Amino acid sequence: MFDLAINNGNILDPLDGEYRGNIGIASGRIDKVSKEKLRGKKEINADGKKVSPGFIDIHIHEDPLDGDHIKYEVFNYMALMGVTTALGGNCGIGNLDVSKYLDVIDRNGSPINYAGLVGIAEAREEVGCKDRYKPATKEEIKKIIDTVAVQLDKGALGISFGLEYAPGTSTEEIIQICHEVRKFPNKLVSCHYRFDALRSLEALAEMIIVARETKVKFQVSHIGSCAAFGQIEPALNMLNAAFDGGVDVMADVYPYSAFCSFVGSAVFDPGCFERWRTSYDAIMATEGKYKGQRCDKEMFDYLRENEPDTLVVAFVMNEEEVVEAIKHPLTMIASDAIMHDRQGHPRAAGCFPRVLGRYVRQREDISLIKAIDKMTNMPAQRIGLKTKGRIKEGFDADITIFDYDKIIDNATFESPSEPPSGIDCVIVNGIEVVENGQLTGQHPGIGIRI
Repeated sequence: MFDLAINNGNILDPLDGEYRGNIGIASGRIDKVSKEKLRGKKEINADGKKVSPGFIDIHIHEDPLDGDHIKYEVFNYMALMGVTTALGGNCGIGNLDVSKYLDVIDRNGSPINYAGLVGIAEAREEVGCKDRYKPATKEEIKKIIDTVAVQLDKGALGISFGLEYAPGTSTEEIIQICHEVRKFPNKLVSCHYRFDALRSLEALAEMIIVARETKVKFQVSHIGSCAAFGQIEPALNMLNAAFDGGVDVMADVYPYSAFCSFVGSAVFDPGCFERWRTSYDAIMATEGKYKGQRCDKEMFDYLRENEPDTLVVAFVMNEEEVVEAIKHPLTMIASDAIMHDRQGHPRAAGCFPRVLGRYVRQREDISLIKAIDKMTNMPAQRIGLKTKGRIKEGFDADITIFDYDKIIDNATFESPSEPPSGIDCVIVNGIEVVENGQLTGQHPGIGIRI
């Protein structure tokens, strides 16, 4: 008698493929995978459904920490679209004290499992380097390294850079900090590139040089929003050449041709529209008094000067190039989720179902098993989660059950928080956090330290 039994499902394992089977769960682990029907204190009939490892989102922007509480907005969106584990603190921003954030999750629980990166842009500000256009001094770099070392020692999974947000960060500064990361086994360096569009290959070259020189695990953030402006093919070729040459560099990608960021960030500095070969009307405000409106020069300048923390969406990328990135063997799927009170980019609520519904089922750009691999086993291996990402005895009972014929994203740029269709059940550490497409209110997720 198992704690939970899942019977009659079509199991999707990223390495073993698809097969019909049954799963017995005990004490938060997959205890049995069998062709024979299993008995449980609770039984789920998954007949006609796909039973996948829980999706692992390697790039999110986590819910903010308010004292000893987490709002659980982004984490709830994650659970509803089948994500059971996520890696936050990306793009150089987030909660600098990763260990404190993990401690709060350990005390209060979470809808999903969470691991964190140390944001270097945040660390720069913390040590007094508040001008994002200036390089850090030697003394400031030493303080940043000390901060990084403390958090890595306490279990942070690595660090993240947001070079486009802090363009004053020098390559030498990056290399010095990465050498510190190298002292800690299995840690990851995630990097939001310095330049996009016409200068994306230059930015990618810098990241590859850093990865080669420091020998760290290096993750290029959302490569579509870096190079899907006519440069994705040479960018992916560069990634291939570096990887084949022994450089440990890979990338993640979200399935949208529009990005989202704060309007006051350096991303929107003068020259951006020339790079993107577009104009102000490519930018849409997602919140505030201009919510849902496309910009003109007057609105754009007003937001930049008076409401710089407004999230805006930029419709500037090429979808077919994003698809090429999704298909590439060195990329994995990630949402880059960030939301402000239900407002933001639909990727936070729709990323994974969109891949499975639009690009696997409808367009057949990529096979189901390959897509599942990019959502489960690949990110698990990338960030060192040895017991996640597969349906296998002894692995954590993080499982997503979905209807392949119905799964699709419903979140739109006008209504970005709409939950998807087709996600029936999501199990985290053996506990159902989503049942019949609805949150159960259970918080079995834990803080992950490596």
